[in-house]
Amino acid sequence: MTNSSAISFDLHHVRSELEAQGLFISAEGSLDLVMKRISPVETAKDDDLVFVDKKEFLETALLNRPTAIVVSSKLAPLLFEGAGQLDKTKHCIFTVTNVALAHALLKTKFAGRDTTRSGWTQVHPSSVVHETAEIHATAVIEPKVVIAARVKIAAGVKIMAGTVIEHDVTIGENTILHPSCVIGYGTVIGRDAVVGAGSIVGSEGYGFAQDAKRRSYPIPQTGIVVLEDRVRIGANCCIDRATYLETRIRQGTKLDNLCHIAHNVEIGEDCLLTSMFCVAGSTKIGSRVIASGQSGVIDHIKICDDVVLLHRAGVTKDIESPGAYGGLPTQPLSDYLKNSAVMRSAVDLKKRVADLEAAVGLNVGSDPATESKRV
Repeated sequence: MTNSSAISFDLHHVRSELEAQGLFISAEGSLDLVMKRISPVETAKDDDLVFVDKKEFLETALLNRPTAIVVSSKLAPLLFEGAGQLDKTKHCIFTVTNVALAHALLKTKFAGRDTTRSGWTQVHPSSVVHETAEIHATAVIEPKVVIAARVKIAAGVKIMAGTVIEHDVTIGENTILHPSCVIGYGTVIGRDAVVGAGSIVGSEGYGFAQDAKRRSYPIPQTGIVVLEDRVRIGANCCIDRATYLETRIRQGTKLDNLCHIAHNVEIGEDCLLTSMFCVAGSTKIGSRVIASGQSGVIDHIKICDDVVLLHRAGVTKDIESPGAYGGLPTQPLSDYLKNSAVMRSAVDLKKRVADLEAAVGLNVGSDPATESKRV
């Protein structure tokens, strides 16, 4: 078992890709070397390419001596300085402007998941496809997929085993639906999107009316869900269709596993929403919002661009200014941290106040007027 990704490419290709992405600063060493793996620093060896973005990883890199290292300009000189450092004839160091971004782009390019390795091509005979569905010749439909009427599937799409796509769904180029997804009717998914295994996009929104006896009657949820280009939905997420119009997640936003997006919600571009993020109906979230695990937002809230939600933040009122917020209800992060520190000593503070009151002759809980006279 290995944590590395088996591949084969030479370092000229690495330099070309870094230059194309605007990340390249310099390369020291031989570019004729051929890589067989992209690996973590801890298990690296010959013919491996690794990424080093922290000083504490340098010692491990020098001990394991991988053939190629992608590093920041601050750390690069340390790899070739002093006794026992790397030999430029046997190793190559790429200095880049952003190691994390280089990691993401190079691994995607040279060692990302190859969805063609499942062995399935075109439309598997065990799948059920309605005669009015339009499926591009380059799309792959794996076993046991169900595709309903008037579905449109573009070039390069991959629908994995057991997925159900209801009627009038549109799926853009190169999108991947992992196993056992359910895509509700009318859903629109853009290009280069990913829906994780077991996720439901376009499920029934949660809307009910009650009579005098508190019996609930469903309000039909007849809107749709729109996932724009490059949206990523993690595994086992639920995204509800709107009551009338649309629930929309804008381009580039990434959801972790186990997130819930309720009906009529709008989420902006390039947000990062981590596991168990939950947002109630008709809330509008701006662009580049980051939410740490188990953050929650009540209904009909507005959150502006560039907000960060931390420490299980619970949003109960509009957030109108960019910045970091935490706690329930949310507070600016600096206030939240101070208040949290005080709360950790609340029992001791209560005891000290009681001792002070006793020292000045106060009896807590007695008549304030009487005690004020006594003081």
